[in-house]
Amino acid sequence: MTPEPKIIPVEPFVMRGVGRTDVGVQRTQNEDAMYFDDFLGMYLVCDGMGGHASGQVASDIAIRTIVHAMKTGDPRPAPGQDPLVAAMKAANAAVFQRAQVDPTCHGMGTTAVGLRIEGATAHIAHCGDSRGYLLRQGQFHPITRDHSLRNLYQDRPDLVGQLGPATSNVIIRAVGLDAAVEIEHNALQIEHGDIFLLCCDGLSDLVDDWMIREIMTAGDPLEVTAENLVRAANNNGGTDNITVVLTQAFFDTLWAAPQPHYGYQQAY
Repeated sequence: MTPEPKIIPVEPFVMRGVGRTDVGVQRTQNEDAMYFDDFLGMYLVCDGMGGHASGQVASDIAIRTIVHAMKTGDPRPAPGQDPLVAAMKAANAAVFQRAQVDPTCHGMGTTAVGLRIEGATAHIAHCGDSRGYLLRQGQFHPITRDHSLRNLYQDRPDLVGQLGPATSNVIIRAVGLDAAVEIEHNALQIEHGDIFLLCCDGLSDLVDDWMIREIMTAGDPLEVTAENLVRAANNNGGTDNITVVLTQAFFDTLWAAPQPHYGYQQAY
């Protein structure tokens, strides 16, 4: 009996990521957390909130839970659910549960933005106001939209003023604040040379998008670019922790389309 062919997946893009985090000029403790793994194709930034101790706890729990879920597949995603979304929902449950049993962590939460590379597709998932950007052929634009009160009022003019003033730092969604949370997910096709930026609001609040683009198009290595982004935020006041994760996609010249592979099993 001829065995069924199996497709051996081969990634068409090679990713190279770097990350930098800094306490900033005016803070004494870093409540951000980050993760980048080129082999796993996974990149994350979390910005904890709820006070010095609990904010750091929230972001740490979230990162650890997301990474564990992505590496083990536990919990298993629901049908049609992206694995990164399932992982962030697991992080929400973990942070929320800790907040319920630890009085020092009551009310803590964290923003989260993550990038998952699968073949030629980039999956982006986020919750809160940590952001994702894409630099492609010199064009720089956001690939996430803040879950902020300001944006809610733009989408729902009938609610304007009912939930308070729409200042830029008011978010309406975060990991761990409630027992359940909605995670936003989008996907896009990768092109050679694409550079993805994940960052917390410690960068985006202090450095305008045009300046971020100038830094990212200067032609420096990713490590230098990350350091220059952090430096720009600190030069503009450094009022918050600053975390950036950058990853660039390179087309693998040795890549070939997946081919059927026939397994062999000896008959007795």
